Amino acid sequence: MLWLLAAMVVIILIPYALDAFTSAWPIVLVALVVLLALTACVILVLRGTSRRYRREVLKRAAVDRLTPGQFERLTAELLRNEGFRGVRVIGGARDGGIDVLGVAPGGRPYAIQCKLYTRPVGPGQVREFIGALRAAAYREHRGVLVTSSVLSRQASQTAREDGMIVIDRDRLADWMAGLYSLHSGEAASPAWLAWLRRGRPDRKRPDPLPAAREDDPGLSGVIVD
Repeated sequence: MLWLLAAMVVIILIPYALDAFTSAWPIVLVALVVLLALTACVILVLRGTSRRYRREVLKRAAVDRLTPGQFERLTAELLRNEGFRGVRVIGGARDGGIDVLGVAPGGRPYAIQCKLYTRPVGPGQVREFIGALRAAAYREHRGVLVTSSVLSRQASQTAREDGMIVIDRDRLADWMAGLYSLHSGEAASPAWLAWLRRGRPDRKRPDPLPAAREDDPGLSGVIVD
């Protein structure tokens, strides 16, 4: 009986609700437009904050001034910081397209190729890496492409179709700042939230990654917070 009584009350109140809405619809429309505009502004601000934070992380780590060898050692150190075992750099003229190897905490082996590029990585480079992963020594490895740049649209599609993990410039900044986990494949928190918690990385605060120098023999002191 209660549901029947509730239905009758709703039916009775519907005309009054419609009348109130009809008289107030201009106010409701304006409020909705304002709310949408504020939401769009917040999204734009958060995106801009994330971009600035990532840019600062990469700048403090001097990623664009690293040599290819240093970039490979940086990747290896990031793997160690995440708990990977048996991490070793094998990059060189005869590396077969694989630069870094490591075993994830869950036991799965990973094979990483590092691309210290200023231009987008093309589909040809991705296909070459896929070919390297099909060698007998790496068939059981999870492939990861780490680059200081971005991938072209076709290269991204090729990598996605192969199931390859791609760490491009933005994700690399998140990885260095401890906002991304390669092992879990998930983001720990968005960059803008890290900026709110930690503030802008500068000389007065601990760096997400100490700046590397051209004459660095290695990056064994890297610490990711």
